[in-house]
Amino acid sequence: MSRPDHGSRPATIIDVAREAGVSFKTVSRVLNGETNVREQTKARVMNAVKTLDYRTNHNARNLRARQSRLICLLYANPSRNYIGEVHLGALQRCQTEGYSLITEDCSGDSGALLALRAENRLAGAILTPPLSDDLDLLARLKEERIPFVRIAPSETKAQGRDIAIDDMAAAREMTSYLIGLGHKRIGFIGGPDTHTQATRRYDGYAAALKEHGLAEDPALVVAGDFTFDSGISCAEKLLDLDQPPTAVFASNDDMAAGVMAACYRRQVQIPRDLSVAGFDDTPLASTISPSLTTIYQPSRELASAAIALLLEEIASPSEVPRRHLLQYRMVERDSTAPPKA
Repeated sequence: MSRPDHGSRPATIIDVAREAGVSFKTVSRVLNGETNVREQTKARVMNAVKTLDYRTNHNARNLRARQSRLICLLYANPSRNYIGEVHLGALQRCQTEGYSLITEDCSGDSGALLALRAENRLAGAILTPPLSDDLDLLARLKEERIPFVRIAPSETKAQGRDIAIDDMAAAREMTSYLIGLGHKRIGFIGGPDTHTQATRRYDGYAAALKEHGLAEDPALVVAGDFTFDSGISCAEKLLDLDQPPTAVFASNDDMAAGVMAACYRRQVQIPRDLSVAGFDDTPLASTISPSLTTIYQPSRELASAAIALLLEEIASPSEVPRRHLLQYRMVERDSTAPPKA
């Protein structure tokens, strides 16, 4: 049987795992001659080895044997709901692959943190926004020779492997949906400028207005920081306008929930008096009342895929930037409706 085309690179242990339909850890067990693997699984792995013409790199294998099986998830995001989903996705994948996961809040000095973690011989790191675009942090990781994968970084600072969704397209779709319901004054609550995701979501909002021939009103755009409290304060500003919006699109679910809390205090009924939409589809979106119309961002899947990419990078390092996109979808629930006549 001919070897599948992998471009100019030889097949890696990750390729073998995919071909055999097993985990990276299982392939490693088979190749290391461990006994706690079923004969049927061994046969699938060895058939994949033969099909792919996989050749063990003994030098790399010996190096990996000395490496830690510890992966660090670095974050500096105030949304506990988002980070919780990312953490769970990464943890589940690490457990499947035989790695341990630690999480570290890098809202402060990440340099001192990395110096500490270097002593623990990290196998690799996963960076979430806005750390995905922290050039000092990226340089330090390279200096320490710690492999990393970034979640949702800026395309203009491409380094190594990364994974994301198309935030701009998702925000454009949500804004177009609200326009399609009949809303013409749509408030937008953005996130911190340090988050590339926040900028892309605003770009999608602005693009949809332009596509539908609606002029952007600067008074309808307010800046939050991805927290529930900022959603409340931003909603107060929008509702205090002489001409308040008939719909508000918050660029994450936490801030959308803050908008709904502000409306409750003012006895503004959702969606009769104001439609509210969010972004992320964290568990919060389906538990609050009314349930939140939002963009489903596969946060768990993004984290899980980031771990898989990191294991590929550990097994077969590459300097070539590679971007992987996962699919989002809009989830329509009870918090949106046509505007009042």
